[in-house]
Amino acid sequence: MIKFFRKIRQGLISDNKFSKYLLYAIGEIVLVVIGIFIALQLNLWSENRKLDDVRQGYYHQLLDDLNKDKVYIEQTIADIDSFRLDYNNYIEIFKEPNLNTDQVLANLFSVEIMSLVIGFNTSTIETLENTGDIKLVPPHIRNKLAELKRSQDFIVKVSYGNDNNKNNILEEASLLIGSSTLSERLVNQPDLTEFIKSELNYPKLFLVMEAMHEWKKSSEEITLKSLKDLLKDNSEIQELITKELKD
Repeated sequence: MIKFFRKIRQGLISDNKFSKYLLYAIGEIVLVVIGIFIALQLNLWSENRKLDDVRQGYYHQLLDDLNKDKVYIEQTIADIDSFRLDYNNYIEIFKEPNLNTDQVLANLFSVEIMSLVIGFNTSTIETLENTGDIKLVPPHIRNKLAELKRSQDFIVKVSYGNDNNKNNILEEASLLIGSSTLSERLVNQPDLTEFIKSELNYPKLFLVMEAMHEWKKSSEEITLKSLKDLLKDNSEIQELITKELKD
C-alpha cells in the first residue's frame, strides 16, 4: 500500500502536475489523520471497556457486601428487640405491689446483659476509596456510598462506646458480687455463704444493675433507630447499583 502511494506521488511530481500533487498530499494527510483518529478511538474504546469491566466487578462486590450487611442488620435489629423485650418483662413485674426482694433481684439478674458490638462489610468501599477507583462509580452512587460509610462508622463508634460504658458499670457490680463462678462454689459451703451474705451490699448492687440496664436500654434505642435508617439506605443503594449492572 505504501509503495502504491509512493508511485502515484512520484508520477505526479515527474509530470509537473503540482496542483494535483498538492491535492494528493492533502488527501494523504487526511487519510493519515483519519487513521490516527480511528486508532485512538479503538484504543479509547478498549480502555473504556476495561474500565467498565472493573466497574462491573466492583458493582458485584458492593452488592455482595450490601446483601450480607442487610442480613446482618436485620438479625441485629431482631437481637436488640429481644433484649428490649427481656428488659420490659422485668419492668412489668413492678406493677405488682409488695414485691419480694429476693425475687426482684433474681429477675433483675436474669435480664440479658450482653450488648452488641457492631461491624459492617466495608472492604469494597474502602478499596474503592484507597485505590482511587471510586471515580469509576457514577456521582449519584458515589455520594450514596460515602453517606452509607459515614453512617456505618458512626454506628460502630457508638456501639463500641456504649459497650465500654456498660462494661464499666458491670465492673462496679462485679466488685459487689465476686466472680461469676462463686455461687457454684458456695453450694456446699453454708458457713461461707452466710458470711458473704452478711457482707453483700444488695441495695447498692440493685441500683448499679438498674443503672446498667437503663444505660443499655437507652443506648440500644439510638442504635436501633440508626440501624433501621441504615437498612433503608442499604436497599436504596442496592437498587441504584442493580440498574447499572449489564448482566
